[in-house]
Amino acid sequence: MILRPAETADLPRLAPMWRAAWLDGHAGHVPAELMDARGPGHFAVHAAKYADSTIVATDDGRFLGMIILGRAEGEVVQLAVDRSARGQGVGGALLRSAEERFAGEREEAWLAVVPGNARARRFYEFHGWRNTGAMTYAAPTSTGGTVPVPVLRYAKALGALALR
Repeated sequence: MILRPAETADLPRLAPMWRAAWLDGHAGHVPAELMDARGPGHFAVHAAKYADSTIVATDDGRFLGMIILGRAEGEVVQLAVDRSARGQGVGGALLRSAEERFAGEREEAWLAVVPGNARARRFYEFHGWRNTGAMTYAAPTSTGGTVPVPVLRYAKALGALALR
């Protein structure tokens, strides 16, 4: 498995993988308004928007997953792993990569998880992230608007990583 920055040529294949992974974790757990706003076009637009801050995991040219970093905020914007690659360490490798990139810049990284996505919550807790409480996340849409979504904020202190 190779982790590398996303390239413009990756976008047509990243967007559908991201959408499928997002639907797996969010369907039934977010407002209908957000589900309606997150059609294929949304993921194509946002894959391009975040291309410069996306790391991809590949193996023999096949996309296994991706992680989007909100560098200014220390936010893991999205982590998506292809269904066929789950349980094989792809998500953990991408998350560690994000933590290492943030470590020199921030004391803490954070991300938002919908409360009903128990699989994601277990994953983040396994990797040392802690639930710091409920908040409302302004989830972006492809039209430039946002949808308020109740989420749990997870955070991880990065101090020890910066010492490596």
